[in-house]
Formats: sequence, structure tokens, C-alpha cells
Amino acid sequence: MKVVSNAGPLIALGKLGQLGLLLRLYDTILIPRQVYHEVVVNGLRLGALDASAVAFLIEQGYIEVADVILPDPPPVWAEPLDIGELEVIVLAQQRSVNWVLFDDTHARKAARQVGLPLKGTIGVLLEAFRRGYLSLPEFELLIQNIKTQPELWISERLCNQALAQARQEAQQKQNSV
Repeated sequence: MKVVSNAGPLIALGKLGQLGLLLRLYDTILIPRQVYHEVVVNGLRLGALDASAVAFLIEQGYIEVADVILPDPPPVWAEPLDIGELEVIVLAQQRSVNWVLFDDTHARKAARQVGLPLKGTIGVLLEAFRRGYLSLPEFELLIQNIKTQPELWISERLCNQALAQARQEAQQKQNSV
């Protein structure tokens, strides 16, 4: 499976210590050059540990940084996006990926407009739970950590929905045994 990620999910998973889930879930992880600058260059300047982790994964060849040529003029759907988000969508279109990883609402809307399959940080964690890479207590702890870290900007409502979904699936799985 091939994914293109925006900065938000990389930063969130890095802060949660869960970047390794991307390696377990996906064969190819792509990021555009602008996302590299947002996450790694700016992150290292700020001393963010998640930036060091992403830089390491790039150095080891687990995450590929791609240069993207943007359309000129930009498409109408690109109006509310920053350069990194636009690069993610264009790269996803060029490489025909299985998932585009976005947490930002405006970017998700634009990606939907062009028909790209979406997943965010919560979606990655749910997929890891469903595949057995996270137990229910581990998933619950990660969601609690998201809810208590305001810099992650993931709504409490979405966190609560994901918790309810995971608990329901765990109950169904237990009942079928």
C-alpha cells in the first residue's frame, strides 16, 4: 500500500511515538518537499523530537521525499490550501496512492473534491487497531494522549467517535469468539 502524508499526521504520530505504525501499515510512504520542510527543517529548528524521528525515517529510506511541480495557475479547489497541502494532493494524483493522510479540514475537503481516498491520524490508529498492531487499551491510551495535547488539533468529538468505534469492534470480536 502506498500513501502520501501531509505534515499533521506525521507530527501527531511522532508526538505519540507511533511513527512505526506507518512502516507496519504501508509499503511506500511519500511526502512532498514542502512537507519535509514543515516537519523536519522547521521542526529541527524548534527542537521537536518528532522532527528528528521523521528525519531518521527519511535517512533510512522508509519515507521518500518527492519534488512536485505544481499546476500554474493553481486549480480552483486549491484556493484555501497552503503549498504543502497542495503538493500532497498533486503528488497523490501523480502517484496514484491508496491513501492520502490529512488531518486539516480544508485539505480534506479539497482532496475529496478531486476524488482522493482520505485517512487522518485517527484513521491510521484505527487501522492499526483493526490489524492487531494496537490493543484496545493501547488505542484508548493514544486517544487520551491526543485529547490532552492541544497542539495536535484533533477534535475531542472525533476522538470520542473513534473510541466508541474501537470499543464496539472489540466487543463484537469478543462476542464472536
